[in-house]
Amino acid sequence: MSVELLREYEEDGAKVTEYTRDGETVSHTVREPIVTVPPAPVEPQPTLVELQTQTLLNTEYLVTMSELSNLKGE
Repeated sequence: MSVELLREYEEDGAKVTEYTRDGETVSHTVREPIVTVPPAPVEPQPTLVELQTQTLLNTEYLVTMSELSNLKGE
């Protein structure tokens, strides 16, 4: 005689699985706790405009620093 799945359900925060040998009565029961993991927070990605703005600011900063460095050398 083989063991077959009779039914599955949730009860008191656990997954309950009942098995049968004759197709009608429960031969044994397995209870597994249901563990819920909260999803990891999603960090927003910068938009193309934000990336372009940051690149422009970095370039302007580097040009300004270069010009100041050249002024000190004169």
